[in-house]
Amino acid sequence: MFKKVEALTRSAHQDLRFTKINSFEFAQTMLQSPLCASELAMASRFYPIVFPKEETTPLALLSLDRKGNHYVDKDGSWKAPYIPAHFRRYPFILANADKEKPDRFVVCIDREAPHFAADLGDPMFTADGTPADFTQQTIDFLQKFQEEMKVTQTVCQELEKHGVLANQSINIEKNGNKSTIGGFRCVDMKKVVALDDKTLAGWVKNGLMGIVYNHLQSLNNVKALAA
Repeated sequence: MFKKVEALTRSAHQDLRFTKINSFEFAQTMLQSPLCASELAMASRFYPIVFPKEETTPLALLSLDRKGNHYVDKDGSWKAPYIPAHFRRYPFILANADKEKPDRFVVCIDREAPHFAADLGDPMFTADGTPADFTQQTIDFLQKFQEEMKVTQTVCQELEKHGVLANQSINIEKNGNKSTIGGFRCVDMKKVVALDDKTLAGWVKNGLMGIVYNHLQSLNNVKALAA
């Protein structure tokens, strides 16, 4: 969804202005969204949440037919009451600045985003070159999201470690046509309850069990998304 990513700097963007646009047209082709743990309770009410085959980052499914994001309406509005932070941060993102230092990030923008197309709007920097209040709030949001994603990924690695993720597929029948959607994993609760008490207690304490329950509850949204 990011077309032209460039680092946000005072030298290059001193006169740049930002206009808030309540449109998610940029996400119309997105089929899934990563979620951090703090989002799962709310997101599980509206999206099926699964785990990819190669990672353990929770993903909200936004489509089952690969024809585009079914949560974005034709006018660009978002249909569900909760919007994943992955999309709310646009057109800003933290990008790795040094491959040798994976924990070093810089604030970047999508320079082609319509939010920066007009001369009107809020300036990104003050006259003396410091980040404007809105810019600083955005930076804080990006950093918090990045930190929460890292914690979520670390905690969810326990699912892989203990082998409780199983390949899953969804059978869909619509207008007389049948299809199967796969390529993701779900938690196998039979394997979870078979774990030792110490492991389960640790999962309750670090919040992983809550993630598991939110994930399983979210699967009730599959039928609604298929429809």
